[in-house]
Amino acid sequence: MLAHTAEKPFDGNEWLFENKYDGYRAIAVINPGDVMLLSRNKLSFNSPFGPIAEALGKMSHTAVLDGEIVVENTAGRSDFQLLQNYIKSGKGILKYYVFDMMALDGNDITHLSLLERKELLRLLLLQEKPAGVFYSEHVLHKGTAFFKKAVTNKSEGIIAKKANSPYAIGQRSGNWLKIKISQQEEALIIGITAPKKSRHYFGALLLGQYDGKDLKYIGKCGTGFTEVLLKELYDMFQPYFTTALPLVQKPALRDTVQWIRPKYVAQVKFTEWTQDNHLRHPVFLGLRKDKTPKEVQFNATTTTMKKPVPTAKRENDFDVKAGKTTLHLTNQNKIYFPDDGITKGDVVDYYIKIADFILPYLKNRPQSMNRFPNGIKGPSFYQKDIDIDKTPSWLKTEKIFSESNQANIDYLICNDKATLLYMANLGCIEINPWNSTLKKPDHPDWIVMDIDPEKKDFTAVVKAALTVKEVMDELETDCYCKTSGATGLHVYIPLGAKYHYDTVKILAQLIAQEVHARIPELTSLERSIKKREHKIYIDYLQNRKGQTLAAPYSVRPKPGATVSTPLEWQEVNDLLSPSQFTIHTILDRLEQKGDLWKPVLGKGADVAKILKKLEAGNKS
Repeated sequence: MLAHTAEKPFDGNEWLFENKYDGYRAIAVINPGDVMLLSRNKLSFNSPFGPIAEALGKMSHTAVLDGEIVVENTAGRSDFQLLQNYIKSGKGILKYYVFDMMALDGNDITHLSLLERKELLRLLLLQEKPAGVFYSEHVLHKGTAFFKKAVTNKSEGIIAKKANSPYAIGQRSGNWLKIKISQQEEALIIGITAPKKSRHYFGALLLGQYDGKDLKYIGKCGTGFTEVLLKELYDMFQPYFTTALPLVQKPALRDTVQWIRPKYVAQVKFTEWTQDNHLRHPVFLGLRKDKTPKEVQFNATTTTMKKPVPTAKRENDFDVKAGKTTLHLTNQNKIYFPDDGITKGDVVDYYIKIADFILPYLKNRPQSMNRFPNGIKGPSFYQKDIDIDKTPSWLKTEKIFSESNQANIDYLICNDKATLLYMANLGCIEINPWNSTLKKPDHPDWIVMDIDPEKKDFTAVVKAALTVKEVMDELETDCYCKTSGATGLHVYIPLGAKYHYDTVKILAQLIAQEVHARIPELTSLERSIKKREHKIYIDYLQNRKGQTLAAPYSVRPKPGATVSTPLEWQEVNDLLSPSQFTIHTILDRLEQKGDLWKPVLGKGADVAKILKKLEAGNKS
């Protein structure tokens, strides 16, 4: 969870206020005999900050903690330069100030209020007393007085947090606001100038920040270096020298410049922003190994606690063109997600933007529409059979015989953006296609292992998914994971539509049985909820003709407007939470990672080879 910036301190009955630390943000994932101390971009801090990892490893509880690793000066203030020196020399006393907790003893607690999470955290640290690990204290309501005290103590600033807010993993939220005393910024190193006089290696760093997608110049920094540091930095930069201008606009510089591909993030202090949005008198403090380049965004204009300017309200009913089709959208201001203020129009807008990514997984597949005409807290209903007489003639439908109904059903086929928006306008928050296409309706394109928990223990869901991956790795077969968008995970095994549903269902059952045999304490294959004993259900019966699951990139009718999101396997760990992927975050993710689900529509697995390996494994 990340903070926005506020311009000045304030008081508020809904807020608590904490000290702002000048160090490295660190997530601690604590399991029996194993601790992962991770930066925000998932670099391991176990080695550079070994004493903290060692102390956490002695705890008797499992937990996921959020805090800041610092080294304090003689006045008791955290000092980023001292922390940099510690990494090089090991000199100084490390401290880990913990201000939040996301999980405790296998239970996801992100849905609890901040005050409830902090109380659990305080009790945990009082009981365990890990060396060098401290609870981050706070005050309630009185931010102005707390800020004045921080000024007197020459602190970096304070953090304001909504006391009743949940923890939103990976999201920047207005529920957290940083209010700075000292002027510090993170900046990308985009070049160096030639050294002058007695200086060696380089004269100054050229700095930039992203303004949206555009990288812009914000000034040069020529102080804060020793001779040793100049050489260290130069040697680091040299492999990334480039002749290409990394900026959208070349700055007017008289110096001889060597451009550098944007990779390294610097922490600098400065006196003020100039009118042309450059840093005045910047001083180099160190490199931020815990930040990625895309995180370094222009922030000279800060958020204030003044009354927000209202956003322009969209029209309630209007026409939109998708390809050659014009659709009439209705009730776009109707609230669909009451706790989040997300409207029907927001959902429609999301599907407009995501269409190119989701449509390959819908094309020529019959749709089972789950309609929420009054939002997620109103009644919903499934619709498979389309009334052709009452629908636009441009919609593609297909008659398919239903054995359960003993009649033909007119299924909707979503092959284009216009149909996708038509469905969203009907109240289809989620999109549920078949596993097979009209071309080969009896031959699914994939096996799906639906990992469906009864309890909110997502670490166990992760364990089950990783066990599926372990089994498939042993079978030398690729598989791919996505969040369900709700409480589970989906693991897909591409098949290339080469095998009949009957074969696929048997193979899915064999895989599920192997997974269950390895973790019987966590999983169940029982269809009856009562017989599962609260264990995770490995649902292999989704591999039948006509069964549907939420498509990749589909919104789910869950608080926060979560999205069923394809993952890299390295992301499937104890830090994973479905709540981090929403209609507000998924587009930025796609820009960074692209479509991770493409291989699912590839050539597919060799089922005969898999069955032989399974048979050989059973005999051994």
